[in-house]
Amino acid sequence: MGDLTFYTVTYNVATRSPRQPLDDLLQWNGRTEHQLPDFCLFGFQEIKAQPQNLLLDAVFDDSWTAALRDVLSGYNYVKIRTVKMVGLLLNVFCKRKHVSLLKEMQTSETRTGFLGLWGNKGAVSFSFKIYGATICCVNCHFAAHEEYLKHRINDYHTIIESQYFGSSKKTILNHDYVFWFGDLNFRLDNSKLKSAEEIAGQVNNINSSLRNATTLTDIWAQDELSSVMEKSKAFKGFFEHLPMFPPTYRYIFGSSSYDLKRRPAWTDRILYKTINPSNKKCVLEVLSYKFIESIQLSDHRPVYSEASVQICSDGHFNKVDQPVIFQPINTWQLETENEINLQIKEYIPWANDWIGVFKENYTSLDDYLSYVYLPLETIEREEESNDEYRRFDNMTSICRVKFLPEVFSDGSKRVCLKFSETLVLNPGSYRLIYFSSTNNSVLGVSNPFFATKQTCELNTSHEFGW
Repeated sequence: MGDLTFYTVTYNVATRSPRQPLDDLLQWNGRTEHQLPDFCLFGFQEIKAQPQNLLLDAVFDDSWTAALRDVLSGYNYVKIRTVKMVGLLLNVFCKRKHVSLLKEMQTSETRTGFLGLWGNKGAVSFSFKIYGATICCVNCHFAAHEEYLKHRINDYHTIIESQYFGSSKKTILNHDYVFWFGDLNFRLDNSKLKSAEEIAGQVNNINSSLRNATTLTDIWAQDELSSVMEKSKAFKGFFEHLPMFPPTYRYIFGSSSYDLKRRPAWTDRILYKTINPSNKKCVLEVLSYKFIESIQLSDHRPVYSEASVQICSDGHFNKVDQPVIFQPINTWQLETENEINLQIKEYIPWANDWIGVFKENYTSLDDYLSYVYLPLETIEREEESNDEYRRFDNMTSICRVKFLPEVFSDGSKRVCLKFSETLVLNPGSYRLIYFSSTNNSVLGVSNPFFATKQTCELNTSHEFGW
């Protein structure tokens, strides 16, 4: 047994760009490296989605993703996936030590804007497996305006019914843990406080450090989402920690005062679900649920929550068997072929598996400098002959593979790979990462190695005939 911590942030940015460093999104003051969360989930809504932005974002990181990477790189995190749909953006980061255990990574999206055609509303999702547990992260933006409560409920059901992951067609609800967050847009009903002035007045009458659902009971009693969940109209089986913050919408831009053109409401939420609440092996504990007052770029306030989930893995929590183990790479010579060895256990390499070359301190799985696919032809050791050895040495593929007769005590086999001289072009420190094409998994990460140019000693006696 072991615990993983997840830090989740949701923020409707109202098409604004990150004009200030995003350090305040990380409420980690005074923490040691060991105390930092294992995974960070960031859900943004209303990202600027003009045609020129969409084109650039298809090639480069958008401004919010780039700003997040800048601040998280200082904490040794790696971006493992970005999922974007028009104005919706989901970024998932993890500590570097977990990268080699990421399995079955899949994404999905659902458009619920105008007749299901527009992506300004809907959800983007990321599903993955870590230490045997399946995780699903959903960032959503539901229908706006007070009168569209039924539309918000329908948005939820449309997303649940339309999203599937991988060849197994796993649904959102069929994960061990589900993190659902975003601008859910649920407002307040009209049972008590009617006007924006009345609601804002009651919030402002309480000391700013004490404004939350427990002190704003009259307002919280009108929360639509709580009522919907209680009546099982949507989010059946989900739960939410009591918000320890006041309504997060709608503020005057750049101010801590509410914009009274709208009634304040808790529109920005973070919900959780375990696959079976009675299963003692699937336990999720919410550690915090607050908002960030200092970031005032938008008419919303960012909301964050931290949760701990229990993970059940075979063997020791920090010693999970890997299907692919890179043997130490002692030297990598530039401008020549290089040979590396893999130890593969209980896995058959597929033709479209690929190995990426990354800088040692890479900050994203998208940052490979070059890559090679495993070739279609592999030479089984039982069929080897001198002709086949020559063919292996003379193949023109950028990567050549050969199964060797050596078998390790645990039943794993050794595979030799030869890489073209064009794979790494510049001196520096690098890593290799093996990706499976069949289930979008990371199967192995090499230790760092240094690439250097060959040194040629000048044989003066030969050159000058001495």
